[in-house]
Amino acid sequence: MKEDKNKNFQPLFAGKTWLTYTLFLLIASTMSLFFTTLHFTLCKEPETVTLSSLINNSADVPFQFRVLVPWMVNFLYKLNLPFLGSPIILFKCVDFLSVFFLIIAFRSYLSLFIKNDRIVSLFSLALIFILPFNYIFYSKSFGAFLYPWDMPSILFFTIGLILIYRKNWFLYYPVFFIATFNRETTIFLTFIYFLTAIERNKITTVLFHCASQVTVWMIIKKFIAILYASNPGPGLFFCQFLNNLALLSDPLKVGILLSNFGFVWIAVVFYFRFIKDHFVKRSLLVVFPFFCGMMIVGNLTELRIYGELIPVILSAFLLILNNLFQLDIPQSSNNNKS
Repeated sequence: MKEDKNKNFQPLFAGKTWLTYTLFLLIASTMSLFFTTLHFTLCKEPETVTLSSLINNSADVPFQFRVLVPWMVNFLYKLNLPFLGSPIILFKCVDFLSVFFLIIAFRSYLSLFIKNDRIVSLFSLALIFILPFNYIFYSKSFGAFLYPWDMPSILFFTIGLILIYRKNWFLYYPVFFIATFNRETTIFLTFIYFLTAIERNKITTVLFHCASQVTVWMIIKKFIAILYASNPGPGLFFCQFLNNLALLSDPLKVGILLSNFGFVWIAVVFYFRFIKDHFVKRSLLVVFPFFCGMMIVGNLTELRIYGELIPVILSAFLLILNNLFQLDIPQSSNNNKS
């Protein structure tokens, strides 16, 4: 009888899907806890946008406009739940759960393009190695700030990508609605939908969904702006265009900008042709309107502002990696499950 050539290369727990997925969840939860601890330890609260001012509805605008997490923390704090007796613990719990479910959501997103469960599980954990570049590594020298909406915003964005890909509008619109209360960058999901659908769907359908999303987004933004009209701060946004032009002339600041996404964007640029999936390839185009928007309203070297692009850039990088090396690992029996 011929001996199976791959016998010595069977992965640990082969054939035991429940065990491998349990191990994946355990690793994901440990990594999420580690990241949350570093996030709250190394990043600082801005003087005008402290966690306490956010839950008191007195923070500067436009930061106070990102109300979802402060409202949630306020609600849960008033319930006097055991072991959750302080707002800071609740903020940490939201951060931890957001990162944990982000890894799971990112795994689900990758499974749309890579049909090997074990590779997808391994690749999804790469998120933890990218997040510090955008939220932690530059904290000591350049003052990374702690904002409670950062991790939920990436989670919502990743879920939005999945629902756009699946054309699950029944779930997409509630997610889009809730996520817009967290951060206004949900509008770039609309850009991604347009960029990925315009060539493959009826123009009337595409324009209908784009118009619907923009309408929902504008109503929410207007409502929140009226709600916090009396708060201090520059208002809807503070124009940073001239400041950002000056930053681009500083080699050190440009170096910080280039470290975005843990430098994996470099491989995406040079190996773009290895991205075979239309959705992943077209969604990368959102980088251009996103950067233009941040050029006006954000600080280009504050890398946390690019967080929503992490699943977009990293998924492209991992697809390139998968295609370059053609990993040949035995697949599990439920490859298409996410």
